[in-house]
Formats: sequence, C-alpha cells, structure tokens
Amino acid sequence: MLQIESVSKQYSTKVLLTEASAHLRPSSRVGLVGPNGAGKTTLFRMILGEESPDKGSIRKRPRLRIGYLPQELETITGKTVLDAAHRDEYPEYEAKRILMGLGFTEADFGRLVEKLSGGYRMRVALAHLLLSNPDVLMLDEPTNHLDKPTQRWFEQFLLGSGMTLLIISHDTAFLDRVVTHIWELRHHKIEEYRGNYSAFRKLRAERDAQLQAAAARQTKEVARVQKFVDRFRYQANKASQVQSRIKQLEKIKMIEIQRDPKRVKFRFPVPAASGRQVLELSGVAKRYGEKVVYEHLDFSVERGQRIALVGENGAGKSTLLKMLAGVLPPDKGSRAVGHGVTLHYFAQHQAETLNPEHTILESLEEATKHAEMNFLRGIAGAFLFSGEDQKKPIKALSGGERNRVALARMLVEPANTLLLDEPTNHLDPSSVDVLTDAMTEFPGTIIFISHDPTFLARIATRVVEIEDGRARNFMGDYEYYLWKKAQELDSIKETSEELEGNGKHKSPAPTRAMAQQTPTKGAGGERRDLAKTQQRLEKQVARAEADIAESEKKVKAREAELADPKLYEDFGRWNELHQEQEAWKRELERLTSRWESLSAELEEVKQKLTALR
Repeated sequence: MLQIESVSKQYSTKVLLTEASAHLRPSSRVGLVGPNGAGKTTLFRMILGEESPDKGSIRKRPRLRIGYLPQELETITGKTVLDAAHRDEYPEYEAKRILMGLGFTEADFGRLVEKLSGGYRMRVALAHLLLSNPDVLMLDEPTNHLDKPTQRWFEQFLLGSGMTLLIISHDTAFLDRVVTHIWELRHHKIEEYRGNYSAFRKLRAERDAQLQAAAARQTKEVARVQKFVDRFRYQANKASQVQSRIKQLEKIKMIEIQRDPKRVKFRFPVPAASGRQVLELSGVAKRYGEKVVYEHLDFSVERGQRIALVGENGAGKSTLLKMLAGVLPPDKGSRAVGHGVTLHYFAQHQAETLNPEHTILESLEEATKHAEMNFLRGIAGAFLFSGEDQKKPIKALSGGERNRVALARMLVEPANTLLLDEPTNHLDPSSVDVLTDAMTEFPGTIIFISHDPTFLARIATRVVEIEDGRARNFMGDYEYYLWKKAQELDSIKETSEELEGNGKHKSPAPTRAMAQQTPTKGAGGERRDLAKTQQRLEKQVARAEADIAESEKKVKAREAELADPKLYEDFGRWNELHQEQEAWKRELERLTSRWESLSAELEEVKQKLTALR
C-alpha cells in the first residue's frame, strides 16, 4: 500500500532519517512514536508529497487516497459546522451522526467554525476527514482536545472502520487501545514492532538488553583474542596462530550500542512563598453570547494545593482558569489575589502565541527584562536546545519543541503559582515524565487542566469537577475522585434497578441441609471413581511435563540464536524470530499454569482416596 525505501532527510546539520525503510500494510493501524524533533511530522509531510526525501523514495499504490489531520489547522471562515464537515457525496444524516459522536449538539450545527475553540475546530476537520473514508488516514496528535466520552466514541469508530491508520500520538493509553503496530523513529531509522505501545516497550527493552549482552560477550571475546596476540606476537613458534587471530579480529564487526537522546531536565525555580490565601473568585458570572458558562461561582485556592480541573469539553474549565489567571475578566463578581502571589499562566495553545520569526533565545528573552544571556542559554540547554539550535526560528520547530520553548519561558522569572492548561500536549512521554517530576517537586501552588490520567494521578492533591456552571470539590487525589464517582454510579444503578423492579427473586445458594439430601454412592463405588480419576490425572500431568520440557528446549535454543551478533544486522529477521519466541514463552506459561492446576487436582484426589482407606 505504501513503501518507504531507504529514505534520508536532514536540515542543515540536523539529521532526521538515514536509510530508513518501512512498509504500511492494508488495514494495519500504526502508531508513529519517537522523541520531539525526531522527524515524525517531517515523515508525514514526505508521505503527503509536501516535502521530498534527500535520498530514497516513498512509493504509493496508484490512486491511493490519503486523509490527513495536522496538528495546526488552517482557519475556516464563513462556514457553519455542518457545512464544513459535510461532503456532497455523503447524506447529511451521516455528517450529523459523526459530528454528534465528536461532541457536537444539534444547536452547534449552525455555528460558524471561526467562533469555535481550537479543540472544536479540530473536531470539525476530523469529521470532514472521517466522512471522506480515505484509504489511509494520517492523524497528528488527534486526541489532544478530546474529552473522555468523545475519545471513547472516536476510538470505537476507528476500530470499526477498517481504515489503514498512521498516527502520531503521545497518548500512550490511546495507542494501546487502537494500534496494531508501532513504528519508532530511533537513531535516524524506522524500527517496526508488532503489537500495541505496551508490547513495543517490552520488546524494545528485551531487544536492547540482548543487544547489550551480546556486545559485552563480543568485547570480552575480542579482549581474550587480543591478549593472546599481544602475548605471543614475537614468538616464532606461535606466528601462524597469532596471524590467524589477527585475521579473526579484522573480520569482527563490532556491535554498536547507540545512546538514546538526552532527556529534558529542569526544575521550576523556588519562588518566595505566598500568603495562605492565593486566589479567590466571588459571585462570578460569565457568558459567551447566549451561552451561560457561570452564573454565581465561588472558588478559592490555598497555598500549596495542586488542583486539577476536570469535566467534559465545553464545561468551562479553560474559562475558569483564565479568570483565575486574570487574563479574562468576569462579567460579574470579583477576583482577589492573595499577599505575595506571583503567577505564571500557560494557555492551552501557548505555543501558538510565540512569535514564529523569533529564535528560541529571543523568545526566552521576551519573558524577562534583566536576565543575562548565559542564564537564558542554560535554560534553553535544559530543554535540549543547545549550540546553534538555540538560534532556530520558532516556525522551524515541531509542535513538541514549541511547547518546550513555551514551558522554558516559565522558568525565566520565578512564580509561586502556576496555572496550566493542557501543558503535556505535543510532549513525548519522556518529556511528560520530566514535567511531572518538576511539578511534584514544586513547592508552590498549581491549578491545571489535563486529559492525561497518569499526569492527573501523579500531580493532583485536590480535584474540582466543572459541570453545569458549578465547581464541585473532591478533597483528595485523582484516584480518590475516580473512586467517589464510581461509588455514585453504583448507587444510582442500584436505585434505578429498585425503582424498575429489577430485583427479581433469585434461587438461594445451596445450604448444608440441601446438600445432604443429594444421593451418594457407596464407599466402594466412590473409591473406584476416585482411582480412575487419579489414573487420568496422572497421565495428563505426565503429558503436561513432557510438553513443558519440549517448550523450554525450544525457548532456550531460540535465546542462543537471538544472541548471535550477526543477527543484529538484520533487524527485521531478529524481530520475526523474537516475536515467535514470545509466542513460545506465552505457550510455556499456559502449559505451566495447566500443569499446576492438574497437579493440585491430582493431590486433592489422592488425599480423598487416603481418607477412604
């Protein structure tokens, strides 16, 4: 369907791909992963024909129809939601069905697209793509602006569509549920793995461990041979043996262990402490045209709290954060800022506010009036922008790199209160981990919005659910919030069943008295039955032991085969053999589990027979 053949690509001195190859097969769902700046979006552009490889080629099936959802959308003006999503060749009903699945209501169909938030504009573009039913659907960070109900619908749509998918996403849980293969951009190559994201992580770790073990064995063997050469080099009676070993050393192709790129490493500056009361909204009201978001909201924040704002898209989370930050005035009510409070506000599309013509250093310089250039270079370096890269214009950066610049700007001046709207969007998993660590160590106050459950679980100490213009407090972490919501759902379900009369009479569990009424065989008949069962189980246990021995032998032989250094030159073959080995291991686990079950059953039968004798 689509073949990437020995593609190389670089910009100036930055190498993205070198002799990279991959094959996109029909009906496969591929997740394209790798660190920010590795070249994921560039690969997409080459597939679309917007850029050309420096070397190599990308071959496509004739008349292949490709649909593409980029990270950044062009502005659509003068069209309603339904008109922008609708395609002439499809009936209007299907367009409405998809739009409603993506979180729109009937009332939204007539709204102008340019009046929507960035997240909802993305959904309109996504609906248009889904209606086009392309042969290959390419998605660049499609879940960044989807709430949980919409994302669940979207995932089910993709799984049921049968479309071939190529997806860039840092949402690892989404990749686990949707993809069948992973392409990893690593060391300027495309490494293909079968399975979802979790399977890929496991396979890569095992392959790396085996590669390192093979390299260590090879180094040890080279040292042993070299020692022989050095010891007997000048002894005439050993000349032929020395020469033989020298030739042996010359033929060895050393296994190279390539290091992964450095991780972002930073800490938020330790600011001066604020007073106990940080922020307070009193009697706040806010509306957009006819849409009322809040009528009379009271909201307070105390020092040291890490507050997660949760709720469905459009509920008013970003509006509340903007009012707390002071960048959006309420229509009614008041906002109070506590003693000694200093604020940093990170908007959902903060990276879009950066001047695209400015360099990374110039962008950092904008955030301060008195910082020295060496200090700014140090901050840029902490976010993996070093040397000449610091002079790159913002417009040349990937989405994840721009987000890193936007986060770096928050480190230029210390603040004791952080207000963050989707800070992990476009960040690769390792960068998200670093941001999470920095936030857990931050001694100040944090109010944030995120759709990332792991991020929420690690950061939040208080959860506020926004729904129908109300802010409901859960004074605990995210797991506590989920537990309370589950309890409420169970309670509602039980009440509903009682009201509907679903509590039908169930047969009671058998009591001891009832069991005693069951006819029994005589002692002799029971012994005969137990003896036959014992014989049957003994045969099954013996067969299981033989199967386990045979399976262990296969796995051990394959381990030796995979350890052969020559095999690492053909990653495709290595991966194929490794996948087969993993299947054998799973079968071995199943056989062992069955043996344990049969052995336990056999022991029980033996004990019963002993008791009857």
